[in-house]
Amino acid sequence: MDKLDPLLISYIEKFILKSSEQLEMNTGSNQLELPFIDVNIIKRTERTYRVVGVLTLSTSQPDSSDEHPDEELIKLFSSKRKITLDDREPKTMRWLELGWVIREVRFKKDGKTMDSMQYRRGYRFYKYESEKALQRKYAVEELLQTLRESAATFGDSSEIPYATHRKRGLHALTCLISEIAGQMHSELGTSSHFPARWSVSKRMNFLHFIVAFIRLAFSRANFDWKEIGANYYREIGGSKAFDSYKGEFLAQLEEWAQCPADSLGMTSLGKITPLYFSGKITGQFSAYRFGPVHALTDLAIVEEEYTTEATTIWLVENRAILTRMAAEQGFLQETNSIVLCADGHLRSSHRLCIRQLVKNGTPEQIIIWSDYDPDGLIIAKELYLAVDHHRVAFKWITHDFKVMTSWEDYEEYMKAFLKQHRAEQEQVLGGAEDWKKWIAL
Repeated sequence: MDKLDPLLISYIEKFILKSSEQLEMNTGSNQLELPFIDVNIIKRTERTYRVVGVLTLSTSQPDSSDEHPDEELIKLFSSKRKITLDDREPKTMRWLELGWVIREVRFKKDGKTMDSMQYRRGYRFYKYESEKALQRKYAVEELLQTLRESAATFGDSSEIPYATHRKRGLHALTCLISEIAGQMHSELGTSSHFPARWSVSKRMNFLHFIVAFIRLAFSRANFDWKEIGANYYREIGGSKAFDSYKGEFLAQLEEWAQCPADSLGMTSLGKITPLYFSGKITGQFSAYRFGPVHALTDLAIVEEEYTTEATTIWLVENRAILTRMAAEQGFLQETNSIVLCADGHLRSSHRLCIRQLVKNGTPEQIIIWSDYDPDGLIIAKELYLAVDHHRVAFKWITHDFKVMTSWEDYEEYMKAFLKQHRAEQEQVLGGAEDWKKWIAL
């Protein structure tokens, strides 16, 4: 065994051999002069000796750090420890000869009949992945250090007179950056501050975006999308650095800041996000009465501080419920209700307005009513989490017109329901008598 690289042997023993298995090089002559070498996997006791498999390895182990395995091979190994390849394919032999893969043959109990043949990561592939992991670790640590340094200086030299909502939004972003900067590099991938589906690299890219955004927001009264990347990277193509994730990054920024990007100084978005509702709402600069369906813009929500005298707040997913309730003569007045529509997705401005109404008003109950599909369950949870810390009764409406008063119970009910059914709110609209009954329960 001394003719094989000790690091290769150590890798095989750690990641490929099973308990009580050993390596034994075949005694065939001139094996090391061939492009491959066969190494037996054996089990040995005082009385028995059995060959349980054989590994085919490359006799040369190139150590060029600037080379990397084919993308196809990387994808094959992305979620598997063992893969199946066609020995007749030239690329299979090439991967084997270059040390990217190891062929593993396992025998039946007779030690001769082949039981399985699969390919494992070669030691060279393992080194490549280890080096990449180390590079990612250093990149995360470098980013966290940048965050710490940036968070300590944000706003130090700013002479721009900010509106209250802009100060509040930038303060929220800065606080989150400071919190994340204090974490260990290993925590970034599991941090609850990001969407769970985001990879570590995407989270890192977003943090660079946030730092770039905050720096501009503190130094300029107004700026546009292209300036964020251009001023941060200061190189050709920098203005397009964040283009791939523009929609997602802006949505997450607004979630962190709890206000629209427009209100933080960003211009040229050309987008206004409405919150549709019906009922009585009062703000500093506007007031809405019972009657038709109204709409508040995201910019108005940030500038205003809304309140309501409603004792029942309905939070619904789509417009069908909203328009139906608004059209029911006298229903909202008689029940002292207001109904707000998330319209398929809970935006940051929606969340802010809902929190304003609950905090500034004196609601007795919040009734959450969403579609009976996977997205509806997500929206129901988002609506609940927006105000779950307030002391108020919560209710959820089931597809068969029952009322649940616990999120845990409703979530369990929905997961069971979704295994066999799907339904939209329009299919279970009900009528005023049903709605009044739910309020009274």
